[in-house]
Amino acid sequence: MANNYRSPTYQELSAPKELDWRPYRSEQYFLYRKQWDERGLNGKARGFPLHLDIDPTNRCNLKCRMCPRTYYLEHGLKGWAPNGPSDMDMGLYVGIIEGSYDKGLRSVKLNFLGEPLLYPAIAEMIKIAHKEGLYVMLNTNAVALTPKLSRELLSAGLTDIFFSFDSPDPRQYEKIRVGAKYDETLDNINSFMAIKDELKLHHVQTRASMVLSEDLDDPAEIVDNYIKLFRSLKVAEIGFGLPTVMGRDYSKLPAPDDFLCPDLFRRMFVFNDGICGPCCGDWERRLLVGDANVDDVSAIWNGKEYQRLRASHLAGDWRGIPACQACSVPFLSACDPLSTQLAYKDGLEAK
Repeated sequence: MANNYRSPTYQELSAPKELDWRPYRSEQYFLYRKQWDERGLNGKARGFPLHLDIDPTNRCNLKCRMCPRTYYLEHGLKGWAPNGPSDMDMGLYVGIIEGSYDKGLRSVKLNFLGEPLLYPAIAEMIKIAHKEGLYVMLNTNAVALTPKLSRELLSAGLTDIFFSFDSPDPRQYEKIRVGAKYDETLDNINSFMAIKDELKLHHVQTRASMVLSEDLDDPAEIVDNYIKLFRSLKVAEIGFGLPTVMGRDYSKLPAPDDFLCPDLFRRMFVFNDGICGPCCGDWERRLLVGDANVDDVSAIWNGKEYQRLRASHLAGDWRGIPACQACSVPFLSACDPLSTQLAYKDGLEAK
């Protein structure tokens, strides 16, 4: 398939024609995606983030074995949540979102380390962002995705939902997603898909993705069964990624000399307490760039900390930043391990 997305750490099987949501999106969406790619390639941040990742809550209903949140809880580490489990203040959220479209924001994803469906007013959050004119996304484990909540999310203006579901095998799934029930979660996803079709929301993107554990006996068979499962549920995209193994020293792997983190130029993360960071993998909060309780997004985006990080990456000095040196992405980018682990079928081809 020509439209498959691929990177060293993640590969995605695009929607077949009958499930494709793209024809139902406006030209504005494709302009936004063009800007997303260009910012990552040319290293120009412009004056405002194109995308915000906002964590409504750092609470979760599962203890997935590969999740950094689970790792930190088991090891008694508190850097990821200095104030413990808590939810974002709605007033803070409204202050971040209102007026953001006119400044250049185009999309928001409502999660980071927590399960967003645990936030009591998650549908209201979606409604506020949708009213602003933003594309509204969220990742969910779907355990709390009841039919009632599914209808509320879709009616509020949700445009993209990504289901994290880590095995087509019930026993393996429940071993990985500790606290979840395979059949119940699949029923939730199936109900969501049915409600989406009932409401004729053909523009809503759906995706199921799994982390390919290093201990899989037969990755090819797992991939094949996973594709069959979610194609039967009519989920549009199907993705496979590699885990970041907590506690592993990735710096011993080779890395490209010209590595440049694209996210520094297009997105920002706002944690549930309003503290801001630049990185999807900086769970321990080593790269803090500001506080949305004190400064507006524009001031943080153009502030000294962000400027310093971007300058270091543009100069090729990212190894001098401890959090970047500890990140798995630049090192996995060099060795491209996922292409050799996946089955070479259904459009998922090795480089």
